[in-house]
Amino acid sequence: MEIEPGRLKLFEAGNILHEFIIQVFKSEKNIDKIKFLESELPFKLDQKEFIISGRLDDIVIAKEDNKKIIVEVKTVRDVRFSIKPNKNHVMQLQFYMHATGIRDGIILYIDRTNLKTKAFEISYDEKHSLDILKRFKALHELLKNNVLPIDEAKQSKETLWMCNMCEYRAKCDRNEK
Repeated sequence: MEIEPGRLKLFEAGNILHEFIIQVFKSEKNIDKIKFLESELPFKLDQKEFIISGRLDDIVIAKEDNKKIIVEVKTVRDVRFSIKPNKNHVMQLQFYMHATGIRDGIILYIDRTNLKTKAFEISYDEKHSLDILKRFKALHELLKNNVLPIDEAKQSKETLWMCNMCEYRAKCDRNEK
């Protein structure tokens, strides 16, 4: 399935801003506060019947208490509207914390128009992480049986925008397999 050029540009803009954040982490301004460890760290989590793999954005160490922290970077149109972390971003970060054993995380929103940022600290929640793994298992069962999963993004006004970014939207709208 081919990705639309407009969507590719948006993803590339996100990559560029993420590279900017890495340079900020590594800058001499932050040398006393954080130590940058890794970026785009791949991971795999074996679930017996299937493997979940992905890449988390960044890992830093807070020098004050020598704590490892996963930083998940998200670009937004206007950071002023980021009043609380998006629940899907929290879910993603919870899963990364579960998969890596790192129990502290930050969702860092960066405004793509002015580079202002807003950060939300997230602590590991085992119950939330186990619920996420249950969702993966349920999705695996549906896919194994060639059944379309529920179109979660369409279930709420809050998440409907996600359909605009989905490469499977046309198939989903037609309820195809």
